[in-house]
This record gives sequence, structure tokens and C-alpha cells, in this order.
Amino acid sequence: MSYQVIARKWRPQTFDEVTGQEIITHTLRNAIEFDRLHHAYLFSGARGVGKTTTARLLAKSLNCHKTPEPNLTPCSTMDETMCPSCLEITESRSIDVLEIDAASHTGIDDVRETIIESINFNPARDRYKVFIIDEVHQLSKPAFNALLKTLEEPPERVVFVMATTELHKVPDTILSRCQEFQFRTIPLQKIFDRLRLIADAEKIDITDDALREISRSGEGSMRDAQSNFDQVISFSGEKITSADVANALGFAGVDILMRVIKALAAREPRDMLNVVDDLTARGHDLRNFCRDLLGVFRDMLIFKVSGNDEKLFETAVIAASEMHQLSADFTEADLLRFFNSLAETETKLKEASHSRYVLEIGLVKLVEMRRVESVEALLKKLEAFTSGKSTAVTSTAATPEKKTLTIESVAPEPVQSRPEPLIEQSESPVEYSPEAPEEPPFEQSEPPIDVNIEPPVEFYGEPPEEPTFDVLFEPRPGIIAPAPMPERKAVVPDLSSMPVRLPPIPAEDLEHVEDKALDNAYDEKLGFTGDKLVPIPTAGAMIAALLGHLAENSRPIAAARIRNGNSAEATATAAAPAYDTRGIVPDEIVEEDIELPVLGAEPTEEELFAYASAHPVIRRALRIFRGRIIQVEKNV
Repeated sequence: MSYQVIARKWRPQTFDEVTGQEIITHTLRNAIEFDRLHHAYLFSGARGVGKTTTARLLAKSLNCHKTPEPNLTPCSTMDETMCPSCLEITESRSIDVLEIDAASHTGIDDVRETIIESINFNPARDRYKVFIIDEVHQLSKPAFNALLKTLEEPPERVVFVMATTELHKVPDTILSRCQEFQFRTIPLQKIFDRLRLIADAEKIDITDDALREISRSGEGSMRDAQSNFDQVISFSGEKITSADVANALGFAGVDILMRVIKALAAREPRDMLNVVDDLTARGHDLRNFCRDLLGVFRDMLIFKVSGNDEKLFETAVIAASEMHQLSADFTEADLLRFFNSLAETETKLKEASHSRYVLEIGLVKLVEMRRVESVEALLKKLEAFTSGKSTAVTSTAATPEKKTLTIESVAPEPVQSRPEPLIEQSESPVEYSPEAPEEPPFEQSEPPIDVNIEPPVEFYGEPPEEPTFDVLFEPRPGIIAPAPMPERKAVVPDLSSMPVRLPPIPAEDLEHVEDKALDNAYDEKLGFTGDKLVPIPTAGAMIAALLGHLAENSRPIAAARIRNGNSAEATATAAAPAYDTRGIVPDEIVEEDIELPVLGAEPTEEELFAYASAHPVIRRALRIFRGRIIQVEKNV
């Protein structure tokens, strides 16, 4: 067979021909030139980036016979005067350069037979004995352990070169004994330039777009790109176009990818399903199509983030002008969600028995994800809703205050909702004067009626015979207001029949602590429920109507004496004002004065408890709040 594949025929013959690994080749050339050669090297990186090729070039440079010392430019295969050592290394039949496939020689016996037992023999003809171990990570643990001592202190004129694609599987004990070189993936432009050089030399008519598609198909691997180039040449005719590349390699063309993106922007899942049907009919690999679509989403995201940076956008399938139009309908968050969802679909395609079904569901899922609202949009809607509600409260609070009070007793209609109460102005208001709130607004001509206050209930049918008190309501927006209520005769309640009422306690007898955070939280709760947070204009009239004579009876005795004109007695009792609890507190719960015990300089806990228990203010608070003393401390 005379034909030789491009990947082997165009394998680099000098360090200058190694594409994309200039730093590594420069380091190795300096080590050879200045005689700073290490006894063990470890080459790691992706497939097809030049690890084995560089290892062979290093072996050829060390053993080239054209120079008395190691040669920086070993013999090329195109050279008719090629030395025997370079020729044998190129053909992998040199007795001093041994290439070992660790994938098929994994055991300790293989290492002992191939390396350990022959390492002490001098090179047969060349300057150095070189061991090239490919895929070294597949050696077993005993094989690695057997190689440690030899790798650490090999004989003179012995060089180890190991290559691996999975560096994390190599033990640290091996890594510490080697110089490590990490081979990077090759940039797209450099692969394109290399393929263009090969196409011109082989006189292959191929367009730049097609050659760029082949370069992109390598995904950073020169060997993969050259193998795909060979496949496209075999498929196509005299001239190779991008359509030939798509058909030969089973890739989805740019038109199909753009069709999917446009269907996603228009939220048309039917077009996306038609694309899958077309790909299936033509026998395309659906997983490769999913990967291509992932690349498009990546390019769109990079385009929106970087602003068409040529360095970051060089591997894009779609041109920058078209990319700007396609990405305008999506946000960065949308593209991130699309990419993550499609990545899960691509993972499922690996083990799916029906790959078409998985891809169709995954594409339809992308369309449905466009219905998802972003967190920022939800926050804006919530803010708009909150601000609109607060505006409504403010506008309600801005209405003029009403100076009248109306108390009506009517039979309510069946209540469908519970609106916010709002006291309305009646036709015959009861006027009151803010300057004298203690005076009753009217005189009762009849004995007061005792009313038992119960929780509000909903009435249906005929109104009850007992007098009730109803408040007019203003419904909230969006709630149907109840029917107008019939007018009933106003009834003024009398609360004198209540068995127990709390005696008034002056503010100076209670300790008050201001908590702005608690006050603000209380106001916020009131505002959220619709409270206007303004003083009730009819509060004085309500108090006078409900507790007029009680408020009069509960005034301090000292104030009553001042009204009667006895200022001397008022002065005598001002130091210790007493409160008249007649009519408010039953006689059985009125306590007598208890003499306070005298506390010393350092009172005990029992003395403090006794003092607190005898204090009149504390006893009053305990009786009112049904409390008990838990702890007593003396303020210093």
C-alpha cells in the first residue's frame, strides 16, 4: 500500500514544525544546546497535540549522526542523506530507542523484562538509550513501584520520555522524579494555517470556509483535524466546499444551527422538531449536533459579554454580523439556562436508546424555558405592586378629616367579604369641641341600656331584636360593595355594667422603654393592613359617648378638690396623689397600704423580694397583669 495518511506523512520532522507548542520545543532545544539534559521527562496533554512526536524528535536530536554532538535539527524524511539513526527512529525500529505501549504492557513483568533488565547495557550504536513510554498512566501500581528506583537514578546515557493523556492517574512519586511539560490544545488559526500548507502542497482545491470547518472539527487536536481532512478528501470531488465537509463529517451546517436559534427566538417548537426529523433522515449524529448547538450558545454568550472580541470569538461558527442579530433576542441569563439544559441533554444522549426522543424533548424544553421570569423581573414587579399599594394608602390618608361621629344600629346584609372599616358622616352629626373633651356630648333622657359586647357575627334573614351597632364600610378595590343598609335608630351604649375595669395608672408609675425598631415594625404592620396611621379625629367624641360618666368618676381626688376650690387640701395631697376607684374596681380587690421594709447597703435577695412584694406600684401591676415576680435586682 503506497498511500500514506496525512497525519503520518505530514508529521513534524523538526522542532520548528511542531505547531502550537513553541514554549516546550524552545525549552528542549535549550536543554540540548547547553547540555542541561534531564534523565526523565513527562509529557501530558490532550490527544493529538504532539506528545509522541516531540518525544521522537528529542530522541532523534540526541542520536543524530550528522553531528558529533546532539543535533538541534535532526534529519528530515525528505532528506535523501538521512542518517541511519533518524531513519530507524522514524520507522520505530531502532534498537536504542524503545517505544513501549503501557496500555498493552501494564504489569510488573513487562517493566522488568523491557526496562530494568536491559537498562544497564550501553547503547548499541547511538549516544543515548531512550525509553519512550506512551500512555504511562495505564501501568499498574506494582509496575510503577518497580520503576521508581530506576527512574530516580538511571545509568548514564539513559533518558526516559513518558507521555499521558490523564495526568491525574500518574502517582506523585513518579511526578517528583520527572520534568513535566503540559501540552496545550492547538489554536484554531494555527491548525488552519497548517492545513492550508498541506492543501497547497498536495494541490487540493478547498475553500477557506471548508478548511475552517475542518480545523474546527479537530477541537484543538492537529491529528484529529488531519484525519478529518483525509476523510473529506475521500468523500468530495475536485473542489471541496463547506457543504461537502458537513456531509462527510456528519456535522450540522451553519444554516441548520441558525434555523434552530431563530425557532427558539420565535418560540416555535415545531420548526425545531422539523430540524431533528431532517437530521435523522440524513443519518446525522444527533449528539454531534447537540455539541454544535452548545458551541453556538457559547459563542452567543461570549459575544454578548465580550462585545465581539476577536481573540475570544475566533472559534465561532457564525459570523459576527449574524451573531449580533441572533443574540439580540436573548439575555445572558437566557443563554446560561439554555447551555446548562442542553448540556444535560447531551449527557443523556450518550446512553439513550432513543436519541431522537431525548433531543426533541430537550429542544422543546428550551422553548418552555423562555417562559421563566428572571429574578430581576420578579423583583421589579413586586416593587411596582408594593409601591402602588403604598400610593393608594397615601391617597386615602390625604382625604379631609371628618369632625363628626355617627353610631347607627342597622341590620346588615349577608357579608361576602370583610372590607376595611371606615366611619362615615351621617346627616345629623353630633358635634363636639376638642377644647373640652371631658364634657359629655349629650344628656341621656332615659336610663342607659346594658349591652353585652360579643365578637361580630354575620346575620342572614330578619335582623335581631336586640340593639346592635354597625359601622359603615368602604370596600377595597376589586371587592363588590355590600348593598345599602337600612337606617336604624342610634343607640348609645352604657358600659357601667361591666364587672371589672382597669384602674388608671399614671405614666410615672410605669417604666417606659422606647424601641424604634419595634415601633416601626408595628407601624409597618398597620400600614400593610390598610391603616391610615393618622390620629382618629372622632376619638374624643367616642370616649365621651362610651365612657363619659366613668371618665368623670375616675379622675384623681386631688383634681376634683381643685375643681371644688379647696386648693389647700389639693396641695397637701399633691405629693402622694390617690385615685378614686369607686365604681371602677370592686371593693374586694382594693388592697390596703403595706409599710415598705427598709433596705440596707447590701440587701440580700430575700430582702429585695420582700421590698418588691410590698411596693404598691408593683402590687398594682401584678394584680392588673396577673403576674408574679421572677427576679429582683438593685440598680447601682
